[in-house]
Amino acid sequence: MGWWFVALMLVLVPWHPRNPALWLWVLMSCLPEVHPCLLCFGPTLQRARLCSYVTGLPVEHPRHKICLADLVRAAKQLASVTVGSGQREELRDIVIDAMNFIEDQKGNIPACIPPCGFQPDARVFQCATCRFVDCQFALDCPVQDLWTYTDETIVLHCNVPFKIPKGTPVTWLFVPNLRTQDMALFKKVNGNPEKPFSLTIEEPAPGTVACILGEPAKPIVRKFFYLNVSEGSVEEEKELQGVFSTVLQSLDAEKSQPPIPALGLAVAAGSTAFVLLLLATWQCLCVRQTCHRRGHQGTREDSRSLDSV
Repeated sequence: MGWWFVALMLVLVPWHPRNPALWLWVLMSCLPEVHPCLLCFGPTLQRARLCSYVTGLPVEHPRHKICLADLVRAAKQLASVTVGSGQREELRDIVIDAMNFIEDQKGNIPACIPPCGFQPDARVFQCATCRFVDCQFALDCPVQDLWTYTDETIVLHCNVPFKIPKGTPVTWLFVPNLRTQDMALFKKVNGNPEKPFSLTIEEPAPGTVACILGEPAKPIVRKFFYLNVSEGSVEEEKELQGVFSTVLQSLDAEKSQPPIPALGLAVAAGSTAFVLLLLATWQCLCVRQTCHRRGHQGTREDSRSLDSV
């Protein structure tokens, strides 16, 4: 069988199987009477169950799929391996040597695997590529811009979106008038021992503030804040905002009042005057007609009086 079994052990050890009995099952699968090669892990369902035990993850998880692909890849290399019935003791020695080899490799992991600059505690062993892979959270975070005033008090927080060990030291540094991540330019500033993960600045000055989680020689993460400081005052800005709000409120009040219809008022006044004029004309005509009728009746009465005489 040779050292092919080392490849199988190297595949499974980084996954840290939760079930100790799984190791016994894997070892027995390589004994002569219990099928000697990796192809005998069985059908797809059996291999999926094995990867579930090894990774402790659901079937749809990407790492579970990587485990399945790695088993298939390893099976192709071990397809021609056979173990004779008299080689049980030799197989036992090979397994022990493989386990010792894996134990020796645990302490030989380099401090930094290129690309460097990531948290060493967050590295994972990727079975698909048989190498360690760094996490996606960089050691040096991008510079974060903050805007403030000379008389404003600001609070900076050195928090990260992952868990860190308890008692992790925090170091605050500052470099004036520069936007940089060059740690050689920074100088240490005193923080609050009771609240080490926050820094209160009462009179901020332009420059870059940095916080280091962990020992400076072995940091977990470094965060950077660039302070854009204006010469104005917070009180002046509040006063200006108050004036601006007052103007907006007055404009809203004017908009809420119904507009005065000047043209409609003129038309209404003209219409009223025209109606009054018509009424006056009609009244005059009525008076004239009444007078004319009375005069006509008086003429008739006079002629009758003359006739009677």
